Amino acid sequence: MTVSEIIHSYCVMVNGGSGVLVNAMTQDYSYVLTAAHVIDEVVDGIIVTDYQGRNIDVIDVFLPVKKDGARVYDCAVLKVAHQPHVAQQSLPAAHLQLQDNITFVGFPATERGTSDPIKHWDGHMTSAVDELILLTVAGIPGTETIRGMSGGGIYHVDSGFPYLVGVEFRMDGTGHDQQFGRARCHSLFRFEELIVANNGAAMVPAFMECFSRLKNKVFEFDVITPGNVESLKAALEGFTEHLINNGMPPPYEVMTLYGMSLLVDSKRPNELKARELWVAYLEFLVICALLDNSGSVDSEYLKATERKRRMLYTSDGSNWIRRIEELLKAARKLLDRDGILIVASPQATAICLPKDFSVDSIVSNIAVVPNEGPFAVDAVEASIYKSFKLTHLEALRSRCVVLEEREYRSVPDGVAQLRLFRDKIDEAINQRI
Repeated sequence: MTVSEIIHSYCVMVNGGSGVLVNAMTQDYSYVLTAAHVIDEVVDGIIVTDYQGRNIDVIDVFLPVKKDGARVYDCAVLKVAHQPHVAQQSLPAAHLQLQDNITFVGFPATERGTSDPIKHWDGHMTSAVDELILLTVAGIPGTETIRGMSGGGIYHVDSGFPYLVGVEFRMDGTGHDQQFGRARCHSLFRFEELIVANNGAAMVPAFMECFSRLKNKVFEFDVITPGNVESLKAALEGFTEHLINNGMPPPYEVMTLYGMSLLVDSKRPNELKARELWVAYLEFLVICALLDNSGSVDSEYLKATERKRRMLYTSDGSNWIRRIEELLKAARKLLDRDGILIVASPQATAICLPKDFSVDSIVSNIAVVPNEGPFAVDAVEASIYKSFKLTHLEALRSRCVVLEEREYRSVPDGVAQLRLFRDKIDEAINQRI
């Protein structure tokens, strides 16, 4: 799909205005973001129509509170029937720079009876203050030209992909004669506030709805001859599909369950919604299932194994072994004795811990006896720290597949491929070289 086709597919008519579809952290419903002035407070009075002219059922409406008879903000969230095709990606207003490109999309009233009712207006971001984005629209259209587009989404296109950044609600300027070429838009933050106030499921990136949206991203092996690992890839993809369809909880449930304990860096909470984290976590779950010879990784499985193996993600691409003390401390909180901690990060050259790498000096620093002298080491604590097995996901890919690619060529398809992969993973985790 082109950028325009993607944007079109999320654009809806809301009564006499416009709106934009977004994902919710549930598969029970989706959301439409719009301007409050285009809807009625009674759900039955709201008519939502998608870009193909089909009506969408409205379940509920979230509106800002009134102050002195007027809405505090001109924004609204409609809870609508789940729309599985939506794969909306978004950016906070803080990520925008002055003059960044902006595309404003909606259904102008003058075009609704035509064969091409959705219109795009190009422009740029003029300012972003207190979650209010001011958009300068190319062509300097007046109010009458874009009437009916209120509530439409505004997008920033980056590297050929559209990111939703807000929703337009009115032209800028106090007098009618001033309302040309500039539009006011609420950032997504205002809609998130409404959702929280009404106990709705949070808006999330589309890939967090279900791991099936990520299954084509896992187990990418940078080998010399891709044909050597084609059978392994096929076997892993088939097993991944089986696990997803057999009770694997969606990413948003895993995030709710574990929260910040999924991250190496607690000061980077935005990493919880990083696609790379969830691609890595899907690989981690598949590896766990292979090691345990399990055909399911449902919620009960996660609870049963969470003190046995954990994965931590960081967007820091530096050498992961430099942070070994920090990782050991995390392992002590998350794991029982002999637990396994797998780190996922962008470090492409990551290696497993070398055979001659010793954690003794690190352990002697972190396993001290409370209220004793600086040289008193708790032997029990020290033995627990030394029992942990730490490794890196990219290092496992490299050691178990990339450096062994020719071995997979001689193994029969299917289960034999998975068994060889499992055995090599198990060896890499438990034996240093």
